[in-house]
Amino acid sequence: MRTDLPTTRVAVAIFVLQTAGSGVAVYGIPIYIAAFLRSGTVHPAELSLASTAFFLAGALAGPAFGGAGRRTPNAVLLGSVLGAAAAITALAVAPSGPVVIAAFCVLGATFNGGLVVVGTTVLVRVFEGKPTSGMALATSGSSAGGILVSPLLALLLTTQAVTAGSFLAVAAGFLAVSGFALTLAWRATARPGAVEVPAAAPGRLGAHWALVLAFSLVSASQLGATSYIVATGLSRDFTGARLAVSVATAAAVASRWLGSAGIRRLGLSRWTMTSFCAQAAGVALVGLAPAGWVLFLGAALIGQSLGNTILIRSQVVVELFGIGDFARKFARFQTWTSLGSAAGPLVLGQLFSLTQDYLPAYLALFVLNVVAVPLLRPWLKRSHRRVDELQHGSVV
Repeated sequence: MRTDLPTTRVAVAIFVLQTAGSGVAVYGIPIYIAAFLRSGTVHPAELSLASTAFFLAGALAGPAFGGAGRRTPNAVLLGSVLGAAAAITALAVAPSGPVVIAAFCVLGATFNGGLVVVGTTVLVRVFEGKPTSGMALATSGSSAGGILVSPLLALLLTTQAVTAGSFLAVAAGFLAVSGFALTLAWRATARPGAVEVPAAAPGRLGAHWALVLAFSLVSASQLGATSYIVATGLSRDFTGARLAVSVATAAAVASRWLGSAGIRRLGLSRWTMTSFCAQAAGVALVGLAPAGWVLFLGAALIGQSLGNTILIRSQVVVELFGIGDFARKFARFQTWTSLGSAAGPLVLGQLFSLTQDYLPAYLALFVLNVVAVPLLRPWLKRSHRRVDELQHGSVV
């Protein structure tokens, strides 16, 4: 494994890119929606459609970005940054329904397809697929945006009358920070032949459908549960709900570091099962007592799974298919889990519309999480069998 200065620069660069990207995209979307609702410039139905379009565009863009990212990762990362900055600028120049929908689509595609899929592909090659602390640092950026960036967005867009200048300031800040990260990454990866990429392991992602479905269901439960915390907080304790989301975000960042050590100590399959079960417990706690310290404990358990997911997914793809075909396989994996993320709030909203009660809707999210756990069993058996074979071979 490489531990030189260029490797560290790549890790820092991807961390900064994913922090800035998640801040203006994943964590920025609710803030943009709140700002437009407050100003009345965009109809609520159009904002709802734009939010759904964000997730769908992100899910579908992964394979296209992943294929291009294998050949020219720096160019794809640059294009993603410029595309996201242009989308935010469009929100300032012409904040109408169609423009907001198109801008949200671009943000979803550039973040999920460019900064996550291609950024993670670069990390896997640089760190040779190993769950190192550097890998954990870099991938924590997709959660760190909720802590480091979203408070600034909220200050600019929700505490005062929304103006074009506010969105332009967001676009300029994002472009400046991301430009620094891209420069750092280019300097570190300028030397050709630094990383040898082994041949791809044979296999199809469809052969592991149960594993893919398990991650999709867990992603649906994750985002749905977070939406539940915010939705119920609006009617009871909005300050407590915002604090609970902050707790979940902090747990997501911290869990990347714990996940790196946990995978090395327990093994990938056992750590994945532990994370999934902990999330199920968190979902249950939030549903049983959506207030007080129980809410914060549940939010932390949900957040740890949210933070572990990207690191675990990348390790799963490396284990199943190797590094050679990582970009293509990870992009497809990301597509299905992103569709799961989009399904969580959708299930919550539709069931609430039918019953006018959040409890049945939330129980459905809990069931999704519980169903995901036994779907891991085929993969767990294969992993344990592979470990036994390796141990037996080492003895011989």
